Amino acid sequence: MTTPSSLPEEDYIKRRYRRWRNLVVPFAYKQTKSVRLAQILDETGGLTSTALELGVGPGGIAGPISRRGIRIVGIDLSREALDRAKQYCQNDDVVLLCGSGFALPFKDASFPLVYASQVLHLFDDEGRLRLMFEVKRVLRPGARFVFDLKNVGSHPIRYWRSSVERRRRNFPTSRQIQALLSRAGFTDVDTRPGVMPGLGAIQVPNAGVFRAVAHTRFFIARKL
Repeated sequence: MTTPSSLPEEDYIKRRYRRWRNLVVPFAYKQTKSVRLAQILDETGGLTSTALELGVGPGGIAGPISRRGIRIVGIDLSREALDRAKQYCQNDDVVLLCGSGFALPFKDASFPLVYASQVLHLFDDEGRLRLMFEVKRVLRPGARFVFDLKNVGSHPIRYWRSSVERRRRNFPTSRQIQALLSRAGFTDVDTRPGVMPGLGAIQVPNAGVFRAVAHTRFFIARKL
């Protein structure tokens, strides 16, 4: 998949995440979320030997996940975020690269797993679809793409204060995301609740009410 050398989405991300230079990162929450992600991976096919994380940020997910025996390749557009990740993941099996998810620097069928933590809310549907096509390219046949998006139910104030355009980006419906994944060539799309507010990294039942009120909802899709 070919993309321009600089996309509007990339410029937006670079501007937005310059703040990583001085931002206080919620590493405790990231640790909790990494536990929940590992549970979901176990439920949907198990852990893999390697994985690619899109939008690795300051490494709050990559570090803890790597400690489960997975070698993580983390890619991000923000050099500020990657500087933080180098410090946080210095003793972990994490490789960090500066690059774009729209033009991944990997061969076809390179990874058994690609995941992203609250990244796809940065794009509109067109951007999400381009990203999904590129993820599918680097995934092996039958491999998984796992990512999460924020729930309206656990972010009501942010939702109602957002513009219509911001709502479309930040809070797409499950039906929208499933349709995009299908167009990109993914199959067996499943959903799981993320971390439940106030409950930590418990094993959350996979029921509609929990998927609706969890901090985020995860999507699990397989390459055809």
